[in-house]
Amino acid sequence: MFKKPLLPGIIWTLLIALATLTPGNFIPKITTFIDWLSPDKLVHLFLFGTYAYLLIEGLSRQSRYAFLQKHPVITGIMLGIVFAFFTEAMQKFVIPGRNGNIYDFLADILGCFLGYTIWLIVRRNEKKNLHSSKNYN
Repeated sequence: MFKKPLLPGIIWTLLIALATLTPGNFIPKITTFIDWLSPDKLVHLFLFGTYAYLLIEGLSRQSRYAFLQKHPVITGIMLGIVFAFFTEAMQKFVIPGRNGNIYDFLADILGCFLGYTIWLIVRRNEKKNLHSSKNYN
């Protein structure tokens, strides 16, 4: 039987397998880390970080759909990844003068996880503040 606590380990295992089983000629070359972290990538991080934060927060606070309220993070991140893929595919194949690429897509995904991390920090601080205010009343 599949259990939720195993999911991070399974995903990490798949990522390691992907990274270690991919032939070297399929791995794109980046000249330096600074080249990868261009201002364009920072914009992607900001846009998708904000998108993921707002989506996860909205899903966690809505009450109409119990599944979405119970699983706002995975739903939000998955939707963010799908949206990132869609936008990059549109730039690559449909929108004239635009050039979608894998590095932008990766920056979008990283932005989604950054948004989640910020959401998690904010949520923990809210719970800590709520707990400390109850102790003073």
